[in-house]
This record gives sequence, C-alpha cells and structure tokens, in this order.
Amino acid sequence: MERIDGQELLRLYGRGQRDFLLLEICGASLSRAGLSRINLMGTDLVATNLSGADLSGADLSGTDLTRADLSYANLSDADLTHAILGEANLTGANLSGACLQGVILGGEEPKPPNFSGANLTRTNLCNSQLPNANFRGANLTGADLQDSNLTDTNFSEACLLGTFLKQVNLSRGNLSRANLFGTYLAEANLTGADLTRANLECVNMYGADLSNVNLEEARVILAIMPDGRVEGDRRLEYDLPDFRRGQIRVTPVVEANSASI
Repeated sequence: MERIDGQELLRLYGRGQRDFLLLEICGASLSRAGLSRINLMGTDLVATNLSGADLSGADLSGTDLTRADLSYANLSDADLTHAILGEANLTGANLSGACLQGVILGGEEPKPPNFSGANLTRTNLCNSQLPNANFRGANLTGADLQDSNLTDTNFSEACLLGTFLKQVNLSRGNLSRANLFGTYLAEANLTGADLTRANLECVNMYGADLSNVNLEEARVILAIMPDGRVEGDRRLEYDLPDFRRGQIRVTPVVEANSASI
C-alpha cells in the first residue's frame, strides 16, 4: 500500500486529482480540508484528523477510520459502506444521506464510534455492527438500520422520527427521552431496553421482544404492540395489516429536531 502525506494529498487534489484508492494516509492532519467528492476507497485513514473537513459526496467505502477524528465534518451523501469506525469521533458530523451499510468496528477489542449530536437523516446503516455506539442527541430521521447490531447502544434524547429499525438488536439499549414517532420496530429485540419518557406515538412494534423493557412515563399512543393490538386511541386511519407489514410508513408531523417530549 503506497503511503502519501496529507500535504501531498491536498496538493494533488488541488490540481484536480480525485482518485486516491488503496493508499496509506494514516495520522495525517486534514482538519477543515475541502475534499468533496474525493475517492478514498480502501484507504488507510487510521488516526487521521478530518475534523471539520468537507467530505460531502466522498467515496470512503472500505476505508479504515479507526480512531479518526471526523467531528463536525461534512459527510453528507458520502459512501462509507463497510468502513471501519472503531473509536472514530463523529461528534456533530453531518451524515445526512450518507451510506454506512455494513460498517464495522474492527479489531480484537473494538471500541464504538461516537455519533453524539450527528445528523444522520436518511442515512443507510443496514446490517451494521455498532454495539455500544453513542448516538445521544443524534438526528436519525428517516434512517434505515434494518438488521443492525445495536446492543447496549445509547440513543438517549435522539430523534428517530420514521426510522426503520426492523429486526435490529437493541437489547439493553438506552432510548430514554428519545423521539420514536412513526418508527418501525417490527421484530426488533428490545430486551432490557430503557424507554423511559420516550415518545412511542405511532410506533410499530409488531413481533418485537419487549422483555424487561422499561416504559416508565413513555408516551404510547396509536402504537402497534408485539401482539398486534393498538395501544392508546384506537381511531387509526391506516389499514392495520398493511401497516404491520411495513407497507405504510408514517410521515412525522412534529418538529424533526424535537427529541424529548
């Protein structure tokens, strides 16, 4: 794997080059760099400082971002498919429209990334391995996390409006004060999860495992419970069989950044 330093990358990028595949740039300082639509597929970016960088539309698929600093970076519409994010700092990052399908932590004793306060609207996180990750206060409106491993993950005060969480593993997760209006949780594993003061209005939990879930002071209105019954006001305007199968997605009508109730 060829190695180049951060300054050389910036020089070549400034001359119009956009493809930097399978390189080693680990430990470089690229803070606040403008690198939109750069192709870094398969590149080693371990411990690289990319805080505040513009990586919108970038191809970061298969990159190793272990211990990378991506705080407040612009990763909107970026492709991070199968990227390694162990210990990565994504605090306040903009990941709207990004694809994080199949992201992993990597390593023998991987530590989770930090997504606290990040913008993950419409992000694809299907089949991801993110146990113990921190999504506190993050905005995941319309995101797709189907079949992901999110055990022991922190979603406290997060905005999960209309998020697709079918068959996810959220066992022992912290979703206290999270806004899950219209979220699809069918067949999800919520064993031991904390949902205190969470907004569960119009949530579909058909077939989900709610064993030992803490629902203290949770707002449960028009919610489809694991056995198919509707909890709360029964004046439902949807066709229930279709709603249970996920063929109807509820469009949130409350403020997208309102995480608490």
